[in-house]
Amino acid sequence: MKQVYLRFCVLQAAFWSFFASLPGYITAYMLEQGMDAATLGVLLAVNMGLSFGGSLFWGRWVDRRQGHKKFFLLGVSSALALGVLLFLFAGNTLVLFVLYPLFGFMMGPIATTLDSWVIAVMGRVEAGAKSRTFGTLGFAVTMLLSGQLISRFGYGVMPFLAAAFLAVAILAALAQPEARSLSAGQPENVTALKADPRQLLHARSYLLLVAVVFFTGMAIAPINNMKVLVFEGVGGDVSFLGWDSFIGCLIQAPFLIFSGKLRRIPAALRLTVGAGCALGYAFLVMIARNPGMVMAGTVMTNISFGLLFPTMREITEASVPAALRTTAHSIIDVAYGSVAGMIASAWGGVVMSGAGAVTMSAICMALEAVALVFCGVLVLLVHKRTVRPAVSCKAA
Repeated sequence: MKQVYLRFCVLQAAFWSFFASLPGYITAYMLEQGMDAATLGVLLAVNMGLSFGGSLFWGRWVDRRQGHKKFFLLGVSSALALGVLLFLFAGNTLVLFVLYPLFGFMMGPIATTLDSWVIAVMGRVEAGAKSRTFGTLGFAVTMLLSGQLISRFGYGVMPFLAAAFLAVAILAALAQPEARSLSAGQPENVTALKADPRQLLHARSYLLLVAVVFFTGMAIAPINNMKVLVFEGVGGDVSFLGWDSFIGCLIQAPFLIFSGKLRRIPAALRLTVGAGCALGYAFLVMIARNPGMVMAGTVMTNISFGLLFPTMREITEASVPAALRTTAHSIIDVAYGSVAGMIASAWGGVVMSGAGAVTMSAICMALEAVALVFCGVLVLLVHKRTVRPAVSCKAA
């Protein structure tokens, strides 16, 4: 199993390096080709809407068939083809409104499926978080490398880097086993077919988690999507994106590496601290007067993700039936990314164009405050569950 785990680490690194090399800079390239912030906001919203639909559709497909490997290979191949087309037609707004949503439909579910695949094969939530560390480091190094290469040679390096990284990912994926059957002695899809997604509506901790990550996603998505413009507003340029991601991901990595040890801290408390760090991100961007302050905010949001990511996986794995876990993870990820991002991007570009980064960041802070309220409800729910047995014993 050690070799299997190491290949998963290579998979994570290669996939997230692909993400950094092309999707990570494609919106900056669209702006370079003449797209305005408001149009980009609408395009991102449509992209994330299709990413939401794709995550639910493919998540359920994977659960029914235990087809993590099959979808991963299909997804990355489609993402590369669509990504190259996006690069070629980056100056054609009409074509982008067709291609970019399709890209979201196929690209959106890949990361969730990969994380779920690791957990299903290795049998431990910590394995998913620790393997994701390699994805974080790959993303950081490639964002920095791509930023420098783009500054020196232009955006034309993106598709070549993307193809190289995905070739490594595909080769590693072909050598990996498919996820194990959920119930020994039964066909792989029998248990999954019996599961009803409506069961998720009865898992209160899970529903509160969805609310927390949704509002956190709403708070960070506008800033992340408009980061190039944020940097330009304080004297930076596109090259700062690489350093910004590199430094932030280096901060994030230790939290993923030591996620097993951090489980000694109650999950609800980790979730609350993570949401608080996201609030700090919006605040630092709001008061930023130079690129360094924006990067300080990025450090905060990466601490936030380093705490939130393994905690999201842990609460989901503990709260939902095994046959619905990929679907449940997909819902969490689309709540954090696609749905929140779709709504936030729709107004983020308009607010950024009309009122600037300060107003946009202030709205983001208000949204994150709502996430902290749901964190408080989750803390109270967990506390109530903890003290109830003790009270019952005392009464007896």
